[in-house]
Amino acid sequence: MEIWVVTGPIGAGKSTVSSLLKEHGAQIVDADLLGHEVLKDPLVRDGLVEYFGDCILKEGQIQRSILGPLVFDDDEAMARLNELTHPPLIDLATAHLQEIRDSRQHELAVLEAAVYFLWPPMPHVDRVISVVANDDVRLQRLMKSRNLSENQVRARMASQDSLSSFWENADIVLDNSHDQGSLKLAVGKLITLLDA
Repeated sequence: MEIWVVTGPIGAGKSTVSSLLKEHGAQIVDADLLGHEVLKDPLVRDGLVEYFGDCILKEGQIQRSILGPLVFDDDEAMARLNELTHPPLIDLATAHLQEIRDSRQHELAVLEAAVYFLWPPMPHVDRVISVVANDDVRLQRLMKSRNLSENQVRARMASQDSLSSFWENADIVLDNSHDQGSLKLAVGKLITLLDA
């Protein structure tokens, strides 16, 4: 079994690529969904409340909608969030990938992780695929899909600027600035790499 990572900036189309790979039989591990689990961990929750205050809680649970704006334009706050959440997130992702490997039922497992390049190197990753798109395309997609203002979207995009060089130097870079048909063709070519 091969393990691929699908990464890239917000709004570029990581989830779309992962969905297309799933149609070809890949098993997907979504780091964003795992992030929801991590925020329920009492140690993580307590650490975040200690730093940000209990304003981030609602009925005892961390609210991402409140936490997000606090970190997107604050490098120190983002660093603290990553420090608290990345180790348990990596552990969860590694465990899920190992379960897929142990099942021996899949030819391909895909870890979808926007900030993969901020993590320590993960063992057994065969390819890192970056999904990118030009800023205008990403801006329009995010304003439409997440019902955010232009300023809110630009803040989220800017919070990932430091990762641009990593995304551009991944094993494979898919440009998703165009139509869905072009992306499907590109993903179809990717699948042929499994047989190489």
